[in-house]
Amino acid sequence: MNPELPPLCVSCSIFRREIEELRASGRLDLPVHFLDSMLHMVPAKLESTLQESLDAIRAADPDRKVVIAYGDCCGHMETYESRPGTARTEGINCCEIILGREAYRRLRKEGVFFLMPEWTLAWKDVFVEQLGLLGPNAKTFMREMHTRLVYLDTGLVPVPHGTLREASEFLGLPYEIMNVPLDFLLASLKQAASFARAHG
Repeated sequence: MNPELPPLCVSCSIFRREIEELRASGRLDLPVHFLDSMLHMVPAKLESTLQESLDAIRAADPDRKVVIAYGDCCGHMETYESRPGTARTEGINCCEIILGREAYRRLRKEGVFFLMPEWTLAWKDVFVEQLGLLGPNAKTFMREMHTRLVYLDTGLVPVPHGTLREASEFLGLPYEIMNVPLDFLLASLKQAASFARAHG
């Protein structure tokens, strides 16, 4: 094993553009393997796919350090991150990871429903096909728990205004756009990588 190899990151594809930007700009040196973000709609499938990915890394190089770029997205996440040389990004979900704890918790208390760029484009599939929300039911369901939609704009893709207007009308919630720097995501990845290196 080459001790100079950086940890290998297994990440949800919700962060694909952001992590690729961090790598391209030289701010992050981790090689990354992305898993489809839609696996979240089938937690058991997410869990088995993540398990297979981690097992494959260990089989190829038992000493390779690993960073898991996920929130608390499946039942055995604590088991995965407890392996020697493995660490996970801090945050209960992708929105907290990219916003930081303080901003995320403040907005959650305000009743915000967050939209990440990748899932915004698939909002109809998520709400209609996966969750079965149609017509008035969608508005009732969302208004019971949320006050507005907030699109987290990381500046890497054009803001899909038409899609946001459509989602806003369908879900019965106003929307706003929030500019989000990559600082918290980068810090979380670097912190996890440092921990993995130190606890291998």
